[in-house]
Amino acid sequence: MIRYHVKHSKKSRRTLRFLGLFLFLFGVLVVWLFFSGNAAGHLIGAILGALIGLYGGYLFIHSFELDKYDIDYEFSEDSMTIKHVRGTTVYNYNEITDVTLVVPDNEMIYSLIQIKVKRSKFLIPFTYKKELCDRIYQLLTEKVTLRELTEEIEAAKKKAAEDAKNAEKESEN
Repeated sequence: MIRYHVKHSKKSRRTLRFLGLFLFLFGVLVVWLFFSGNAAGHLIGAILGALIGLYGGYLFIHSFELDKYDIDYEFSEDSMTIKHVRGTTVYNYNEITDVTLVVPDNEMIYSLIQIKVKRSKFLIPFTYKKELCDRIYQLLTEKVTLRELTEEIEAAKKKAAEDAKNAEKESEN
């Protein structure tokens, strides 16, 4: 079993929330000024204010996502367990749809693994931990590739059986 902890800063979350809230309130103020008549001639400014307000709302809402909090990953032989702020989630390796290793120019400083499971994406950063990143990536690719190969073999067997049945029917005619 391989365990890995990803720590995220509480200050970053708070900064995103305050910045998002500030931008949202600023955008609402600009749009209110436009509709109240104080800045009636400045339609472009009102549109920009609305866009800034929408972006602020986006920042505020997305500061509550799971990847903004500390996450513990546990990789066992048959499943991947993710312990996050809202509880624990267990994914079988059969549920993983894609595993990608992002290697920068200087791979000794940091590496990233992106895991796609159903509709969720998990980006796992590794700073100065290249060996651990390689071990986890190797484990994930073995499990996911094994599943994909078994699915391809089963599909090929089904296709061969169907072809044999079709050939048998054609020879009878």
